[in-house]
Amino acid sequence: MKLCGRLLLLVFLLFSFASEGHAKWWIFGTSEDNVELQYIYLNKVGFSETGTKVTLFREMLPNGMVMIQGKATAGMNKIGSARVSTDGKQTWLDMKLSENGAFEYGFKPEINKPYKIYVEITDTRGKTNNVDSTLKEVVVSTQNIYAIVKSILDSLIDAYQREKPQEFMAFVSDDFTGDKTLLDRAVRKDFSAFDNIMLRYVLTNVSVDTTGKIFVTFNFNRQVTSVRSGKTLQDNATTQMTFKLGDRGGKIYSMKWPLIFGLSDATNVAQGTVAETPATNVIVVDTRGETKTVPYQESVTFVEQGGTITVQAKSITLRLTSQFNTEGLKFSTGEKTAEVPFQPAQTGDIKLLCEGFHLNVGIFAQDLGVKSIDSITEAPSSGYTIGGMLAIQLGHSYALKLADGKYAVIEVINDSPCQAGPQRTTMLRYKYQPNGSRTF
Repeated sequence: MKLCGRLLLLVFLLFSFASEGHAKWWIFGTSEDNVELQYIYLNKVGFSETGTKVTLFREMLPNGMVMIQGKATAGMNKIGSARVSTDGKQTWLDMKLSENGAFEYGFKPEINKPYKIYVEITDTRGKTNNVDSTLKEVVVSTQNIYAIVKSILDSLIDAYQREKPQEFMAFVSDDFTGDKTLLDRAVRKDFSAFDNIMLRYVLTNVSVDTTGKIFVTFNFNRQVTSVRSGKTLQDNATTQMTFKLGDRGGKIYSMKWPLIFGLSDATNVAQGTVAETPATNVIVVDTRGETKTVPYQESVTFVEQGGTITVQAKSITLRLTSQFNTEGLKFSTGEKTAEVPFQPAQTGDIKLLCEGFHLNVGIFAQDLGVKSIDSITEAPSSGYTIGGMLAIQLGHSYALKLADGKYAVIEVINDSPCQAGPQRTTMLRYKYQPNGSRTF
């Protein structure tokens, strides 16, 4: 009985402590993961990009609605609720919440009525985000800001299409965030890279903050002729620009990627990126003036890496040491793989044998002759007839079309063929293009 009483007392004490500020920690444990907002948009403009006070314009509201969209995370924990207040925390309304933490809320505003918006995200432990940091004071105006923005954009596009850099730069703010001089240089390089520039756009959102900045989102479609190749390139996407209102009207203050102006130095000109669908393709210009259309995510990497399409050649040495041991190469990772000579390839795209390189299933090659790999900037579009076994020669380069439709090129720079027994050492230089294009 005494033991039973002690156990009851212990349970009572546990319940007592658990109720003081950390209820149920003894069941689930505690976590240091905070509730964080990965992103949050007000009518497609990021909360972090505007001041506290924002003016929206009636003619630009989608279906007359103010839309709040975002996504929250809580580490290993789950988001339990998402609420919004439009009256300064006096009342709260539930937002639409998805399993992955994405949330959305829309309301139809009254003209010239101020709305104090707060967003509260709570995880299943009861932890919330920093609600005060989400404050936006929003008012909807009937002012025709649409006409102002359209006039600026039309003037910019007209000067750009006519390849008039001085006229174009007259609409760029002196404190342009990407450096006005660099933009001027980039636009002039665009004119060297492109002919027959055609740009069309549709405004989808315009908003203004108290500092006089106008945040503009629009869809565009573009067609240009590459000066170097003579090919016609086309793309269409969504992008954002910020204009600054002054005594002499509005001027460009910043631009996000994908750019419609200044593609030739996108790394320095673009300030941030816009979220695009995976199927979106955009035009890029590399540091040599070469132009091409690439998938959007690849274009972001291109910009981040300094605007170069050039793939650098790498070196690797492969060895066949016995009838049971040889090495191969997996182009996508650059890793050397362990293979068995007379068995199907395990992980390598190619493996070294006495007869040459065994090509994995679905891979075909073409002999480019005696040629340095550094001089190869594009793989052939056709002519890949060698499959199964590639008999290699010292000094020759070979183009390979891989099973997944991507391309690689190799150059044999040193080779010790099999003599008395199955032993061979071959040194290669190789290039691999992960984006699926034939350009190196």
